[in-house]
Amino acid sequence: MIDESKKASNEMRWVPEHMESRLLNWADSMEWDWCISRQRLFATPIPVWYCKDCGKVILPKEEQLPIDPTIDKPLEPCECGCNEFIPEEDVLDTWMDSSISPLSVADWPNPGWEDIFPSSIRPQGHDIIRTWAFYTTLRCLALTGQKPFDDIVINGMVFGEDGYKMSKSRGNVTGPEEVVAEYGADPLRLWAANSVPGSDVAFDWKNIKHGYKFIRKFWNAFRFISMHIFDEESEEALSGDIEAIKANLNPMDTWIFAKLNKVNKIVDQAFYDYNYSIAVNTIEQFVWHDFCDEYIEAVKYRLYNDDISEESRIAAKYTLRTVIEDTLKLLAPIAPFFAEEVYQYFGHEGSIHNELWPEIDANLDSTETEKDGDLAIELIGEVRRFKSASKIPLNANVANVNVYVNEKTQDLKDVFEYYSDDIKGTLKIEDFQILTGKPEVHEKVIEIEPDMSKIGPTFKKNAGQVIGFIKSTDPEEIAKQLEEKGEIAIADGVITEDFLKMKKEIVGASGKKVDILQSEKLGIIVEVVR
Repeated sequence: MIDESKKASNEMRWVPEHMESRLLNWADSMEWDWCISRQRLFATPIPVWYCKDCGKVILPKEEQLPIDPTIDKPLEPCECGCNEFIPEEDVLDTWMDSSISPLSVADWPNPGWEDIFPSSIRPQGHDIIRTWAFYTTLRCLALTGQKPFDDIVINGMVFGEDGYKMSKSRGNVTGPEEVVAEYGADPLRLWAANSVPGSDVAFDWKNIKHGYKFIRKFWNAFRFISMHIFDEESEEALSGDIEAIKANLNPMDTWIFAKLNKVNKIVDQAFYDYNYSIAVNTIEQFVWHDFCDEYIEAVKYRLYNDDISEESRIAAKYTLRTVIEDTLKLLAPIAPFFAEEVYQYFGHEGSIHNELWPEIDANLDSTETEKDGDLAIELIGEVRRFKSASKIPLNANVANVNVYVNEKTQDLKDVFEYYSDDIKGTLKIEDFQILTGKPEVHEKVIEIEPDMSKIGPTFKKNAGQVIGFIKSTDPEEIAKQLEEKGEIAIADGVITEDFLKMKKEIVGASGKKVDILQSEKLGIIVEVVR
């Protein structure tokens, strides 16, 4: 049955595909029959006796099974009349039992087993392809004439923290119950999902902690959102005309929905491919960065400011609620306990695991919207990073921000103008403009102090006169004289810029101090007036 087994293997979908070669190579190299008995203490007994007198093989009746020949006896004597029997003490090979696992799941040979056979999937390690996968294929073909499963997904081995494959003999085993007791089941599942089919994976506590932190990040985001979407006004509005709400979505709302739709497609394909690593990393990236770090920060002004229209506020709440619910559905197969816990806060009667996969709204599925929103997010990020570096609170107001585009980046003008309300609201900008060209700025000296280490030794007894001049003269006047002549004559000598400690600031066309940011990624210049 080698050729039939190879044909059945070709009809299965192998993940990863190259793992099939192990089964085919094994099949081609077989030169002996399968020995189904083993001399072991524990296993399934072989239901056979031998007549003590004539040596005839005695089999039990079907209704007598299962039996242990070392304990049970035949129901009738041997044909020769002998009533004494020698039990078979060998046991069945492990693969004799496990090779019918798809049939056992289907309740074979009882009626109806054909309805759920072959199995849809066989998950297993790469170390038993030659045994479990091959024997299952061979045995099921022999019994049914069919392949045992549609898809076969191969996982790798788990390595301990010492870099060696986990084994009791090495003492490097970390049991799942230890991880669950410390961090819960979902962080363990997130770690397990973050592996590539067919590849070995090393256990590391820091990866478990990362999964725990992600769940905590998601939970904290939900706690914040719950304060805004579960009040009476919101519940009433969000249970009403959804299409009317969607008609008032802000640009940033449409951006996060475009991101969510992209995540939906990637995760859906990843699950089909059994590539859970792509699924979990895509969801984490979306929740942690796009949703929590960017969108929630960008939507806060619409939740708190009284001058925001009710339509805009409700649209923001609708977006927050929908994104949370849909993301939980995407995450549910990997982190089922967390997803179920949060989902129940939304007042649903059933389980999230009985819900349908979230649908993609074609009207909000736009690559262009996603890319334009990314540009606006990058601009917001530039200013937020500036505020953080300058030790300015992120919620502090900014008087004015001017964005300067050039001929190459002229297209950004329309993008930033479209997102201007969200940019202004997120960054608390009072006046926001998009201009063409470069900012008109110059350095202004605002403070001058004498450098005592140089003035003292040079002017000696006249040092006091020089210091008095520096402290009593307008810093701008000193700077002007130095710019025109390069020096200032005083006390039988001259001073240059080397004798002074100057504090300067950049001043814009308005005469106010400005900070200039150059975004290499966007190719723009940003002028900030605090």
